[in-house]
Amino acid sequence: MNQEIQQFRATLPINEFKQEILKQTLENTFIIITGDTGSGKSTQLPQYLLDDEEFRLNICERRKMFLEEYVEEKEQQKVQGYLSKKQKPFVAEDRRNSSDLKIVVTQPRRMAAISMAKRVAFERNQNLGIEVGYSIRFDNSTTNTTQLRYVTDGILVRECLQDKDLTGYDIVILDEAHERSLYTDVLFALVKTAAIRRKGSLKVIITSATLNINIFKNYFEGCPYVKVHGKSFPVEVKYSEHNINQQKRNHDAVNAAIRMHLHEGPGDILVFLPGSEDCEVCRKFCYERLAEVLNSGVEVPSVLLYTLYGSQTSEDQSQVFQRADEHTRKIIFCTNIAETSLTIDNIGFVVDTGYVKQKVYNPRTGMDSLIIQPISKTQAIQRTGRAGRTQPGKCYRLFSKQFYESLSEHTTAEIMRVNLASVMLLLKSMGIDDVVRFEFMEQPTQEAILQSLRQLYLIQAIDEDGYITPMGYEMSRYPLEPSYAKALITAKMMECSNEMSAIVAILSTESIWQRITRVDVDGYQKLQEIQSQHADPAGDHLSLLKIFSEWKQATFNEQFAKDTLLNLRSLRQADNIRQQLQQLVESTSKKKCLQFYEQDSLYRLFRKQKDSKKWNINESIKLALCSGFYFNTARKMHNGEDTYLMVYPEGTVVDTDPQSVYSVIQQYPETVIFTELGGTSQVRGVMKLISEINIDWVKPYFSNMVKVDLFKLARIEFQQRGRDAVHERRQKKIQEQEKQKEQEQKEKLEKHQQYKARFEQRKKVKM
Repeated sequence: MNQEIQQFRATLPINEFKQEILKQTLENTFIIITGDTGSGKSTQLPQYLLDDEEFRLNICERRKMFLEEYVEEKEQQKVQGYLSKKQKPFVAEDRRNSSDLKIVVTQPRRMAAISMAKRVAFERNQNLGIEVGYSIRFDNSTTNTTQLRYVTDGILVRECLQDKDLTGYDIVILDEAHERSLYTDVLFALVKTAAIRRKGSLKVIITSATLNINIFKNYFEGCPYVKVHGKSFPVEVKYSEHNINQQKRNHDAVNAAIRMHLHEGPGDILVFLPGSEDCEVCRKFCYERLAEVLNSGVEVPSVLLYTLYGSQTSEDQSQVFQRADEHTRKIIFCTNIAETSLTIDNIGFVVDTGYVKQKVYNPRTGMDSLIIQPISKTQAIQRTGRAGRTQPGKCYRLFSKQFYESLSEHTTAEIMRVNLASVMLLLKSMGIDDVVRFEFMEQPTQEAILQSLRQLYLIQAIDEDGYITPMGYEMSRYPLEPSYAKALITAKMMECSNEMSAIVAILSTESIWQRITRVDVDGYQKLQEIQSQHADPAGDHLSLLKIFSEWKQATFNEQFAKDTLLNLRSLRQADNIRQQLQQLVESTSKKKCLQFYEQDSLYRLFRKQKDSKKWNINESIKLALCSGFYFNTARKMHNGEDTYLMVYPEGTVVDTDPQSVYSVIQQYPETVIFTELGGTSQVRGVMKLISEINIDWVKPYFSNMVKVDLFKLARIEFQQRGRDAVHERRQKKIQEQEKQKEQEQKEKLEKHQQYKARFEQRKKVKM
């Protein structure tokens, strides 16, 4: 087996470029490597670096030189009082004389990080978690001796909080950089700064299937670029005569896949669809259509139908990668996850609908919209290329040539279209106060930054001058959205942290309910009946806690989960996350946070209830939720049963999520708070995860939402506040300059007069 693996590795396209890559990496701080999906970038590149003796010795020597200076500098800071006498440099002292390399490879997707680590461990005949491992949010399979770590980009960003110079690593590989995920963009800046400070002892490699090379080269100081040419086969691209009809998109995609299956030669079929719901709908529709064709007397070759999307279980996803029996074709209905992150063998045909489902954040309304929109040309090319890796392929685009030409060249970076609150808090906690001028590769809009700072101010993470507070530091330790972190800290103060940890853990995993789509009418109806039986009229958060607690009381029984249509894997994952969150809550300093609660109306209400022995833990849970999400308060509209008006922005109309407990039991409270605002358009939002509250709980906070000085929060100078302010400042400056000139002329004249007087005096003396 080992010999077969080595032979396979030798056939990968990147193997021909091994020496060139080692040479360029050794000679440069930054290097860009591009190559087609399947060329071996993600799995082979780190192994080349790890196994080359000359490269290892050179890097270890550079690291030792840097760390000697680093430790000396930290010791000097201790002497001068900048560091505590007990505080040690993060990992520098332990690695000065180490002969091992430490490599970290970032991935934008959890599934990719896990699958890459497993594959490399397999190739090296190692157990996962020893030499090679992975680390994703709430799941760590590494040890202190692990030399090669595959991590999600958010994990490495959080490591930068503890060690901004990344002294724990020798090489950072930023993989799938073209996807421009939120934390990858942040890492570009953090890793670039660390590498410059490390003076050549930290190597940074940016890898991707395709890139806008110029923007990356300019950002990384004109670094060298290596293009790995893959052994691809030609792919015939066919266009539709007409642009796709959105109402018939799934119908047309299935029919195109069936035509390929009936009339084309060997090779599996990959069908790109916007979202997971589309994948499930298409698989069911494809099964029905194939049954109709078979019943009509037409011979249908053997076929297996699969779906592939991010929120699936690992077990479901792994089935897609298993090779089918000979003479059996696979048809895989997938989202954009299959564009570059994962390599599926034996794909010969691609059907591309030309659309993707993306989250778009509107900073004015605070709404996250899941919108179906056209892909970029880069994505279209990536999708086409999946068909030509192992054989000549065909790609059928369900859109016209004109539609393709109208597409944007590259995908919009995630940082340009999502809520930035968590990123801004992380930057603040690292001592980066001027977030407006932070060196992003592409600068987010000023409005997006200002609104994220506003949210942080409302939950006391930063003060009115934009500086992080002790509360903000505590919140930054949690790998969560800041509002959830605030709710957890408040829950600790209100003695309900176990329950809140469970709620947040449930919301941090995939749905705890089995995935049953509306296509399965009977199954969906049964699911709604069970949800109604277990519903808590207090809201979605307490309903989730209720069913989770019932599963725990049933001693984590598998049959209970099956009977109540619960997703057992999600329940177990949620319980694991709950335990980790509870550890974080226990380590949170109550003393540091107490100053923020002494005058807090919600906390005073809790104390009053506790003292009067009217304390109700469910009410405390809702009070804690209010502390993190009070700005998401909505009042019921009298002319609409399930329609509400948000308190801020005033007058914004929102609907109730059809999946909410209140929609299931058909009861709609007067005042609610929600922890997610979504929808499928940017016009009108849908409240998700809703709980009933008393309006009097949150009224004291409403004034905070109006009197926020955003420019002061962002530390923006007066000239950016408006033309009037600019003009006023300029006039003031001109007046000061004129006044200064007058003063200088006056002083000059006085000096001249004094000189003249002295001259006259001397003249008289001489006479």
